[in-house]
Amino acid sequence: MALLEVTNITKRFGGLTAIKDVSVAIEGQTITAVIGPNGAGKTTFFNMITGFYTPDEGDILLDGKSIRGNRPDQVAAKGIARTFQNIRLFKEMTAIENVMIGMDTKLRSGLFGILFNLPHVKREEERVKAEAYRLLKYVGIEDIANTEAASLPYGVQRRLEIARSLAMNPKILLLDEPAAGMNPRETVELTEFIRRMRSELNLTIVLIEHDMKLVMDLSEHIHVLDYGQKIAEGSPEEIRNNQRVIEAYLGPGEAS
Repeated sequence: MALLEVTNITKRFGGLTAIKDVSVAIEGQTITAVIGPNGAGKTTFFNMITGFYTPDEGDILLDGKSIRGNRPDQVAAKGIARTFQNIRLFKEMTAIENVMIGMDTKLRSGLFGILFNLPHVKREEERVKAEAYRLLKYVGIEDIANTEAASLPYGVQRRLEIARSLAMNPKILLLDEPAAGMNPRETVELTEFIRRMRSELNLTIVLIEHDMKLVMDLSEHIHVLDYGQKIAEGSPEEIRNNQRVIEAYLGPGEAS
């Protein structure tokens, strides 16, 4: 059984069908890419998996159980974390505070304990802070733990967003254009880091990415969307030589 199984999902916005009858099965501890031209429906696809949108048709199964219609916080608590195409950090908070926010669904202390500053709340806060620092160290940015997110370079903000996602202790990590805005050296480092996360944390990783070199180097399986429909899937080599994929990116005239 696939760890994540998306079956015949469709999403409409008014008269526009953004995703139509798309099915994807993702095995555990693999690296999978979802690619396609601009406007293909890739981020809408991610938004349905993570509970930001509910499919109009079809189902989404995690470990064989439906998560269709779950809220984003419920999806996160069940083991799916994500980053965003446009980085979503709390800019006025420090790096370590941003990571601590990612652990919110795992905290035992409720509002009562926080308001009355109970001893067990202090202990949990110290534990969470230590874990957040460990994650910053894991992604290689522990030296900026107490720096406001707004003042961090773009590539560092990307790593911080990944650290916050890892704070949710996910089974599956969805990365929406993780290499966007990075220079070639940063992209190579990111590629190696994604491989390391998969092997060291037993993660299943799904990414949307426009950098085809990164996709071909990193992915074990690729799904291709165009105008909201899946037009191909296969290994990097199969996708590289798929005429329909070539036409989707270049147009029929250029591809022939």
